[in-house]
Amino acid sequence: MKDYDSAIKTYRAGLKACPNVESLEKGLASSSRAKSENSEAHKSGQRAKAAKKASRNQSKKANNSDTVSSYVEQKRMELKLQKAALDAQLEFIEKLTQMSDEEKLQQLFNVIDDDHNGYIDTKELATALRRRNANMTFKGSLDKAIDMVAIFDTDGDARLDLDEFQSFLQVMLKELDVNFQEFAEYMVFQTTFAPEDEKIKEEEEQAAADKEVLAQQVKERGTLLEMLADPRLGEIFDLFDKKGTKLLTFKDVAIGLYQLTSDMEQSAKTSMELLLMLDKDDVRTINYEQFGRLMMGIVATLGKDKSFDQMADELVLALTTNTTISEEDKTSLFVAETVYADFQAAVRQQHETAISFGRLQKLFELWDTNGDGDIDYDELVAGLSKYEKSAGLNNNLEAAGVLDAFNNKQFDEGLKPQEFAAVMQQYTNTFGIDLHQLIDFMCLVSVLPEDRAEQYAAAYRETFSSDNVNHQMHGQASNWNYEFVGVE
Repeated sequence: MKDYDSAIKTYRAGLKACPNVESLEKGLASSSRAKSENSEAHKSGQRAKAAKKASRNQSKKANNSDTVSSYVEQKRMELKLQKAALDAQLEFIEKLTQMSDEEKLQQLFNVIDDDHNGYIDTKELATALRRRNANMTFKGSLDKAIDMVAIFDTDGDARLDLDEFQSFLQVMLKELDVNFQEFAEYMVFQTTFAPEDEKIKEEEEQAAADKEVLAQQVKERGTLLEMLADPRLGEIFDLFDKKGTKLLTFKDVAIGLYQLTSDMEQSAKTSMELLLMLDKDDVRTINYEQFGRLMMGIVATLGKDKSFDQMADELVLALTTNTTISEEDKTSLFVAETVYADFQAAVRQQHETAISFGRLQKLFELWDTNGDGDIDYDELVAGLSKYEKSAGLNNNLEAAGVLDAFNNKQFDEGLKPQEFAAVMQQYTNTFGIDLHQLIDFMCLVSVLPEDRAEQYAAAYRETFSSDNVNHQMHGQASNWNYEFVGVE
C-alpha cells in the first residue's frame, strides 16, 4: 500500500505544478483505484456484495422450484450465502474501524469518486449527499453539490481533489455535529452496500445530468460567491439603491445601467429583460444575490475579458460621476417603466386565469353528473341551486339571467368547459365575489353531505350579505352578455 501512497503523492504534486496534464491525471486515477481495490476493507466489501448477489439468485431459484426438496435445497444455499455476506460485512466494518483517519479519508474519497479519476465532481458529490439524506431529491442534491464544489474548489477546475474534499468535510461535519470517524464509516458502508435498485436509479439520474453543463454551473456559482463576498459589490449595490430599501426596482436598475452606459433606451430594455428573468415571484424587485447575478452579466457585457475584480473601481467611478439624466431620457424611462408594469400585470392575469380555469374544470366534472362532457340545463340548475341555498340566496337564478342562454336555445347540447367557464365568470362578476373563493366554496359544497355542507356554509354566509348581492344583481342582471372568444 505504501507504493500506492507514494505514487498518488507524486502524481498530485505533478498536477499541482502542471494542471490538466492528461497522463498525470490518468496515473493518479489508476493509482487511486489500485489502492482502493487492494485494501482489506475493499476486499471484504467485494466478498459481501458477491455473496448478497448470489443469495438473491438462490432466492429466485427457490421460488421457481418444482419440488419441495429442490425448494429446501435452494433455501439452504440462500441462507448460507446470506450468512457469508453478513460475515463479510462485519469484517468490512472491523477493517474500516482499524484504519487511520487518513486512510478513512482516502477510502471515503475513493468510494464517492465513482469513476476513479482522482476527483469528486458535482454528480458524484450529489449522490453522496443523497445517501446521507434519503429525503433529498436529485435536483436538491445537485443544487447543494454545485454550491459545495463552488465554495471549496480552490483551483477553479469545478471538482474537488482530496485536499479540497477534506476542507469540505470539516465544514460539513461541523454542520451535522458528528465526528469524522463515525461519518466516514457510515458513508463508506452506505456507499459500498447501497441496494442494487437504488444504484440503478442513481445511474439513470446521473446519466441525465451533463457533466460539462454542471461544471459550468459550478464555475458560475463560484464567480457569484466571490462577488457576493467582495465588499465593493455591496458599495455598488448601495449606489444602485437610491432609496436605501435594500431592494432594487426596475427604475433603480435602469438608472444604474444608464449611469454605466449613457444609453437610457438600452438600459431600460436590459433592465426589463433582467427583472423578468430574475424576478420569479413577481415582487418587482431584486435582492442582493440577484443583483450579483445582474453584475455578472454586466461585467461580461461591458468588461469583455475583464473580471469583476478588475472592473469594480471603474463601475464605482461611473456610478458616482454620471448622475445627470436629461429630460428626454427621463421620458424614455417613464414609458419603459409603464410598459414593464403593464406586461407584469398581463402575465399575472394570465396566471390567475389559468388557476381559475383549473378550478372551474374541477367544478365542471362535479356538476356533470351523467359524465357526458356537457353541463345541461338540469345539471346547471342543480349545481347553482345547491350553492345558492348554502350561501343563503333565495331563487335568484332567474332574476340574474343565468339561464337565459338555455332559454334562448343558445346551448341546445349543453355547456362545454369553455362555455361553462364564461358563464361562471359572468356569474361571479354579477355577485361581486372573488372567483377563486366562490369556486372553492362551490366545489366543497358539491361533494359534502347536506349536514356538513350546511355547517361549512354557515361561516360563509356571515361574510356574504344577500341584501348586498340582491342590490348588485338587480343593477347588473339586465347587462348579461355571453361572448365566448375562441370557442368553436
